[in-house]
Amino acid sequence: MEDQHPSANNTIGVQCKIPIIEDEGEDHHQYFDGRRILKVPQHMRFKKHNEEDYFTPKMVSFGPYYHGLPELGTAEEFKHEVLTMFVSSSHKNKQFFYCQIFKVIDQIRNCYVEVSRDAYDDRTLAEMMLLDACFAIYLMKIVLGDGKTNFDFRQHLGMAAFPLVARDMFLLDNQIPLWVINLLIELIGERSMLLCEFLSYNSFADCSRLKRIFGEDEKQPLHLVDASRRIYVQEMDNAGKEYVQPVESQRHLQSKENSNELRKYNRQSRSVTDLKAKGIHFKPSSYCLKNIKFKSYTFYGQLQLPVRLFTASSKLMFIQMLAYEASPESDTDLSVMCYVNFLKSLIVKSEDVKELREKKILFSTLDNDERVAEVIKEIDTYGLDIDHIFYDVKTRIEEHCSSKAKTWIAELIHTYFRNPWTFIALLAATFLLCLTILQTYYTMNS
Repeated sequence: MEDQHPSANNTIGVQCKIPIIEDEGEDHHQYFDGRRILKVPQHMRFKKHNEEDYFTPKMVSFGPYYHGLPELGTAEEFKHEVLTMFVSSSHKNKQFFYCQIFKVIDQIRNCYVEVSRDAYDDRTLAEMMLLDACFAIYLMKIVLGDGKTNFDFRQHLGMAAFPLVARDMFLLDNQIPLWVINLLIELIGERSMLLCEFLSYNSFADCSRLKRIFGEDEKQPLHLVDASRRIYVQEMDNAGKEYVQPVESQRHLQSKENSNELRKYNRQSRSVTDLKAKGIHFKPSSYCLKNIKFKSYTFYGQLQLPVRLFTASSKLMFIQMLAYEASPESDTDLSVMCYVNFLKSLIVKSEDVKELREKKILFSTLDNDERVAEVIKEIDTYGLDIDHIFYDVKTRIEEHCSSKAKTWIAELIHTYFRNPWTFIALLAATFLLCLTILQTYYTMNS
């Protein structure tokens, strides 16, 4: 891998020398909070023969881990033109932006593992971050419908490259710190809601649904994958203005002293069609993946599930978020892992997808229900059968399904009334039985 881009010196011109000014608070702002962007471990990258690699970029690099790969050279050259476009529209020179990044270069370096000054000195790393952050902002504007930006991209890389670039933007170890992107958005003078609108569109196909990303008292996301994951697992209020605590409490597996072990391991995995046959109805809850609730009534049950849109990029996004949760140094609660495992137990065949689609729980831009079922089945959870967040839900479902008193009517309806022919046959048999009884009665009394 090359240590420096061949045109690095042509971009900035002269090295930035920064005077020490004690009263400029922004020069001493602490962005780095100890969290690092790690490389995806080799055992998580391992794929079967001929299976797609979901972690290596195909078109563009962000950050140092894949920087300088020859196959990414075309997009790397275009980054310099993108920087020139932003500089010309901001009425500032390149040196200004470079110096702002250079001021926090030590914090940026601390965000990565094994990125030594021998590989990338401060000047090279600062330029890399400036180019990558500008290019990320540029791609966000394309996604949000900026016509001029879209035209420039088509002229330089062609529209066939955009799905690959959009894919590479969300690869787990092909990331730059999100605070660097935010810093550049402020310096360039882009609208403050740009990142929020982009993440909203990427998560909900609606750029206006998300009004702000996270509360001021929370740690800011480490990168785009972290930000997307948080949007998936945090609940929004009805107005979509802010995040509130998830509806379903997060309960870990209970200890042996406080739980019935046989009962815990005896829980069956039931598909949507199996649950429907037991009289369980399905209803959308919210967009939060944690918002799964079950209520058992006298003769039926109701399972509320989060609304989710499946597109061509959904599998990739889930794989990145799962890898982030399962990676070393991760401090997440494995919410996405729990949701995917729960969804896998529900979706076994296309009929399961069809039922949830008709209930407006699953939406899809894929070819058909079969493809949605395949995508869900193909999402790799690294052999971790984890569902502790939904332990209570699955236990209550099992209790409902095991109750003959609550399910006999549903099973009767499922057996005899699920299609008109069985219903007609039942009516005919009942009619004949009544005729036989009447005939017997009149014969005995004649």
